[in-house]
Amino acid sequence: MERRLTGRHDSTLQAENGRLELMAESGSHGALLLKAGDQVRTLDLSLRCDRDSELRVLILRESSDDLTLTLSADVHSQADLKIGLLDLEKGFLEFRGEIRLKEPGASADLYTGELVGEGARKKNDLQVVSETDHTFGKMHNFAVLHRAADYDMVAAGKIVKGARGSESHQETRVLTLDADHKTRVLPILYIDENEVKASHAMTVGQPDADQMYYLESRGLSNLQAMSLLSIGYFMPVISLAGSEDLRHRLREDLERKAGLYGHQG
Repeated sequence: MERRLTGRHDSTLQAENGRLELMAESGSHGALLLKAGDQVRTLDLSLRCDRDSELRVLILRESSDDLTLTLSADVHSQADLKIGLLDLEKGFLEFRGEIRLKEPGASADLYTGELVGEGARKKNDLQVVSETDHTFGKMHNFAVLHRAADYDMVAAGKIVKGARGSESHQETRVLTLDADHKTRVLPILYIDENEVKASHAMTVGQPDADQMYYLESRGLSNLQAMSLLSIGYFMPVISLAGSEDLRHRLREDLERKAGLYGHQG
């Protein structure tokens, strides 16, 4: 399936198994909510942002069926792409993605927000590549892990030879709510040029004891306190939603599944 995004737009699209091609035409501005629901087991997303386009894409997983997600994106001159995955489901996920910054002025932000429930497994292999000078790539990865969760994140920023003035930055934050989990986080920078800026930051750990004490002293249960802390991890991804109403509904769903109301849903 192929879809062109033109002018100013704010739309919702139900994904189907197989390949989906999206093109943001030159000068277009907008947001797209892409829903991966029941029966979607394989989604191959190909995306192109033409000159001077601005596009926000939120991929929302809505099913516990195992999902293999592949992303391939090209961003051209002065285009800005912000794309994220919000996954609050229990099924296995494999997410492989590459964003290529093709021309000067291209910029991209790639987000993931994953709730890895008890016994669940999520595997990610992501890359943002600066293929020419003065391009800007960022990755923001957030995960909350429960008992026996298995989380794997390989995040690579690449600046090729000749891509002077380019930037590559990444952050990965993992909140572990139980000790019995498997976590592998591998931040990578491939830098083949001198006149660039690049960085990575990573934190993996349990909730801060002082924060937990403060919340529990205000009447929250241990589960509710941990859930409230975990919700903050996902807000940068939810912010990609095109409307305030949608952001509110996504937060309510997150609060329920994180256990803010007393149980995990």
